[in-house]
Amino acid sequence: MKKTLIPFFFTSFACIFLLFLLFYSKECISLASNGLLIWYRNMIPSLFPFMVLSGFMVRTGLSLKIGQLLQPILGLFFPLSSQMLYAIFMGFLCGFPMGAKMVADLLEKEQLTLKEGEYLLAFCNNIGPLYMLGYVIPLFEYKDIWKILGFMYLIPISYGILLRYICPSYYSISIHNKKLTSPIKQNYLTSFQYSLSSAIEQITLLGGCMVFFNCLLIFPKLLGNFLSRTMLGSLSVFPVAILSSIIEIGGGLQQLAAFSPKTTSDVLCVFLPLSLLTFGGFSCITQTCFILKNTGLKIRTYIAHKLIQSCIFIILIFIL
Repeated sequence: MKKTLIPFFFTSFACIFLLFLLFYSKECISLASNGLLIWYRNMIPSLFPFMVLSGFMVRTGLSLKIGQLLQPILGLFFPLSSQMLYAIFMGFLCGFPMGAKMVADLLEKEQLTLKEGEYLLAFCNNIGPLYMLGYVIPLFEYKDIWKILGFMYLIPISYGILLRYICPSYYSISIHNKKLTSPIKQNYLTSFQYSLSSAIEQITLLGGCMVFFNCLLIFPKLLGNFLSRTMLGSLSVFPVAILSSIIEIGGGLQQLAAFSPKTTSDVLCVFLPLSLLTFGGFSCITQTCFILKNTGLKIRTYIAHKLIQSCIFIILIFIL
């Protein structure tokens, strides 16, 4: 039954989406252009250099040396191997989807076990500080920048620390684990060329994914137009903006920013966007799937950890 329903669902959805592309071509082109613009202005400058650099470091063995330098400080909170510390550091510094890419690169070079990769992926694949500072914070006109950044990154860091004590299988991961192989260093020029071509392929996939999922925002947009003519009126804008953010975070946040400051409390304006950013939306999940293909990691486990962290932000809305 399940094997029959899934193809039927996707076939029906594809047909409906095709009709929407034909009958609402102007709106779809506008949405696709917006996705392309966000990718070009925000994702490429903030991600592409880091993608090249991280791949280069892993392939030349520099990642291990950087991880060893991080050991005295970062090792106090995460008593893990140098490779894992490097992945944590780069994942938080460079932002999504660099956390997933770091895990994939280290797994490819057999510098991580699957359990270690699963643990890192649970809290290291977040929206990056450059994206936050260059896009999210100006978009919502946040004043207390350090407060926003603190909440955005302290929660996944704390989650990563606690996860080792909550889950016995993660607690067994330690600095003393023996790696599958020792790092195999490559020629610098060859490593740079391979890292550059790999980064170009991945950033292009991410861009295509953003354009496609921005087109899918036609569904919540038409839903909002319909609901605006009913008794709900302007109240429909808020849930439609949330639905759009769940589909594609960049375009959805633009809708949420246009609505939230005028009609909601400061706490809601802060924590609701952060909870949506933590989850990342279906677009980010799909992009992560692209990066993690052939690694053996389960995307369902990744989604579960993301949902838990998003719920923490939602709980903070009611507490604060």
